[in-house]
Amino acid sequence: MAIQPVSGLDQVLQTAAPARAMAKPANSPEPVPVSTPPPTKPSAEQVQEAVREIRRVIEPVAQNLQFSVDDESGRTIVKIVDGSTKEVVRQIPSEEVLAIAHALDRLKGVLLKQKA
Repeated sequence: MAIQPVSGLDQVLQTAAPARAMAKPANSPEPVPVSTPPPTKPSAEQVQEAVREIRRVIEPVAQNLQFSVDDESGRTIVKIVDGSTKEVVRQIPSEEVLAIAHALDRLKGVLLKQKA
């Protein structure tokens, strides 16, 4: 089975992890990192759009992969699905981990209310 290149994936990966620019002053032998503004948290719509784009790029190659976003926590979920039975073979993060994350988020809110 030959591995097919995924068109558009390189562009997604390049925009996801930009390289830090380096500047070299004229009198300095070592490059100095150029300060970059801190990354901003993407909006829910931006995350949904990124998931749609990943689905579009991956669909022709890997039909057994499903990408989604957990509504409550905003975490990206990847599911590996059996093609014939449509049964979820593996989910990352698992349902148990998502349940723990939801419980911790609720607990964090209760602790903040009690502290105030």
